[in-house]
Amino acid sequence: MQPVCFSEYALTLPSYREPAHESLPMFAENRVHQRSSGNPYPNPVVVNVEREHREDKEYRCVSLENEYLKIELLPELGGRIYSALDKTTGYDFFYKQHVIKPALIGMLGSWVSGGVEFNWPCHHRPSTFMPVDYTIEQEENGAVTVWMSENEPLNRMKGMVGVRLAPGEARFETRMRVFNRTETRRSFLWWENAAVPVNEEYELFFPPDVHFVQFHYRKNVTSFPIARGVYNGIRMQKDTDLRLHRNTRQPTSYFCAASHYDFFGGYDNGKQAGVVHIGDHDVSVGKKMFTWAYNQLSTSWERALTDTDGMYAELMASSYSANQPDFAWLEPYEEKTFSQSWYPIHEIGAPVCATLDAALSLRDDRLMLLSTRSIDGGVLTLNG
Repeated sequence: MQPVCFSEYALTLPSYREPAHESLPMFAENRVHQRSSGNPYPNPVVVNVEREHREDKEYRCVSLENEYLKIELLPELGGRIYSALDKTTGYDFFYKQHVIKPALIGMLGSWVSGGVEFNWPCHHRPSTFMPVDYTIEQEENGAVTVWMSENEPLNRMKGMVGVRLAPGEARFETRMRVFNRTETRRSFLWWENAAVPVNEEYELFFPPDVHFVQFHYRKNVTSFPIARGVYNGIRMQKDTDLRLHRNTRQPTSYFCAASHYDFFGGYDNGKQAGVVHIGDHDVSVGKKMFTWAYNQLSTSWERALTDTDGMYAELMASSYSANQPDFAWLEPYEEKTFSQSWYPIHEIGAPVCATLDAALSLRDDRLMLLSTRSIDGGVLTLNG
């Protein structure tokens, strides 16, 4: 089994210029951001977008690759995962953005869509469009972790995410370390925000014990997978199947109810490919989909964020927060460590169950299993 290959290179992408930050401080104690406080002080903010100038720009890219996956990271853009390729199918299981086109969504202004954004200590974090430090760690077994770190600009806490890929595995792990280096108790949340390419054939799947979903603040609730009535001001058609992306016509979010399972994800029934997220349900308690859906607003945001790459939705996975803006706490000098994992799937349809090692589906009266590693002498046992 070959060790994971890693490389560093310049990735050239067409990019729109970011306007200059405001020169004067913004005192905005009552500003709302992602339904929580959006006060940026003392950080400078960007309040405009630039659409007149697009030019090719080089970004430092770090790549991890084994026989199954190729993952590209952009430390200069908040340390986001830029792309994740399933080499067995050629499918980019995250939304791969081919232009850097910042819009005013981040806490300090500029924000770009695509890949996986790591959000802390609040959603669409202050440093989402800022460079982070990185280092590459090699293990004796051939696995490689790219650690990306920062002292976040809001409360100056230390945050690190390590993207780890091991030989022979069609999955990757994100390892997190967050540390309150101050003398004051601080609030935080952690959401991994994975953009996925969507269309009318895309399907959301939550675990089988999820029977309702909620909106932000838990202020709206509807049944899942079949919704009825009014949800977030949206009147559902009779017996609306929320798993099917085409049935959500207005922008909204679905936070799933508490589950005893560790998985969720999305599947494109047209392309016969998708993605699974795995996280310990006692820690990674939040599972969510946000979509711009299909209306004038979605068209406007598509134009604002991309030139050619079309629609996307967001599959978001938390640690310690079940909803937004739910916050957890870090005591003075406290550190928390935790992890999550992602992997692509194909041909099996939306799973009814998934673990770190395999996804299982029931399709056309057939039981289908796709593993994330080679399993010699494996036995599948069904208990009725």
